[in-house]
Amino acid sequence: MRTGIEIIEDLPGSGEPVTRHNWYQIRLKLWLHRGEPVRWEKVWGTSPALLSNNGETLVTHVRIDREQLFAGLFYGCEGMHVGGKRLLRIAPHLAYGEHGVPGVIPANALLKAQLEFISEGLPA
Repeated sequence: MRTGIEIIEDLPGSGEPVTRHNWYQIRLKLWLHRGEPVRWEKVWGTSPALLSNNGETLVTHVRIDREQLFAGLFYGCEGMHVGGKRLLRIAPHLAYGEHGVPGVIPANALLKAQLEFISEGLPA
C-alpha cells in the first residue's frame, strides 16, 4: 500500500478481483479526520447515481482510473474484490490536497473513506 494510505478494516469480498480500467458500482462514505461525515450536495460518477443518508453515502458507477477517483481511492482499492468493503485513512496529499472541495471538504483534510464494491460493469 502506498505511503499516506492506511487500511483500517478490510472485508475482502468473494467476487472477481477489482481491476483497473473496468467499471464498477460502488458505495462510498467519507469522514473528516475528527469523524464529521462529508455530505455531498450533488452526486458524481456515472448515472444512475444516488445520495442517501442526508448526502453522506454515494452509490454510483465509476471506472477504476485516475480520472474518476482521487489518488487515495485509486490506490486504496488495490487487491479488493467485488463484494468487498474497505475502510481507509487517506492523507491529504492523496485526497483533495490544499484545494479541498469548497463548502464540503476543507483544504489539507485527512479523510477516512469506506469503499464497497457492489457489482462489476455499467447498468444495462
